[in-house]
Amino acid sequence: MINYTAIRQGLRTVLLNIVDPAMPSAANIAWENREYDPQKGVPWIRETLIPGIERKVAYDELQTVGIVQYDLNWPLGDGTEEIEALVDTIKDAFAPNTTIANHALVYRTERLAGRADDKWYTIPIRLTYRAFAFSVVGTCGLP
Repeated sequence: MINYTAIRQGLRTVLLNIVDPAMPSAANIAWENREYDPQKGVPWIRETLIPGIERKVAYDELQTVGIVQYDLNWPLGDGTEEIEALVDTIKDAFAPNTTIANHALVYRTERLAGRADDKWYTIPIRLTYRAFAFSVVGTCGLP
């Protein structure tokens, strides 16, 4: 069974250990399914974990490829320099082969196009992870 709790915790640990003056504090991160009320003018991040399809691969191993997306939200009209620099810092922290949990690692990071709404300029960062788990019943099809 894939341990999504461990994956999410591992991702959060990496994110919260990023040292950058522009990095929003933990209080300004909208963790998935937690209440958060963005304050005008205060940068914040939204977390979304998108599990992938689980499938059996070699040696009775269960594998999934999933995504976590961090939407960096900056006050509209504050330019792009600071948010783009933070995007690069976050991408560096989640470089390919970054271990995020036991049997789980990031293998791709992408910056998506920025977009503006009436209050925020948002740049999404998409991290693709691969996770594995081994079946407890049988090995290689043997009893």
